[in-house]
Amino acid sequence: MKIVVPIMPKNLSEIAKLDTAQYANADLVEWRADFMPIPDLKQAAQDIKAQFPNQGIIFTYRTEDKAEPVLSAEDYDRLIHQFSIEFAYVDVEILRFPSISLPDNAIVSYHDFTQIPQNLPDVLSKMAASGAKVVKFAGMPQKQSDDLRLMTETLRFSEEHPDVTLVTMAMGELGKITRVASDSFGSSWTFASVGETSAPGQLSLAEVVRIREIFQ
Repeated sequence: MKIVVPIMPKNLSEIAKLDTAQYANADLVEWRADFMPIPDLKQAAQDIKAQFPNQGIIFTYRTEDKAEPVLSAEDYDRLIHQFSIEFAYVDVEILRFPSISLPDNAIVSYHDFTQIPQNLPDVLSKMAASGAKVVKFAGMPQKQSDDLRLMTETLRFSEEHPDVTLVTMAMGELGKITRVASDSFGSSWTFASVGETSAPGQLSLAEVVRIREIFQ
């Protein structure tokens, strides 16, 4: 199980102040670029690569959690392809921007902040049909059985698509178990935090490292 830790700097100064030693046990660092002004992203990309020279970095510009559209489809496509050549992975909201031409290093993702949808198998299949090597889903459980359903569908999908790296998780307090048990149910990555969390229910990097050591 790989551990991904997001960073969410709001300006260039915050990038310079990152205590990168705290991220040493992370397998991947996810840069949530949507917290910064777009004109600053080019310089920020260079600064972040300099800060994390030995770790793979995911470029993510999240729009699904915004109340109003922040980018046109054309601008989103341009942004994704601009930074896909800079980093190990680039996150693509494929269901929101279905016409985008996927880079080879795309992580196709979908986040449902209200539920674990009943048609989750269809959601995963639709994303996998894009041809991406990594498929990511995160949803908000309303009851414990939603966690069980997520893990069951994750296991089934991973067995049916062994060539796809599947990443799933349930958010919030109810979803915490899926963040630490994911490796046993077909999800290859989990997300942890250093300081501020990027999603509800994230455990700390130190906690997830300890749990991984127990189960390995």
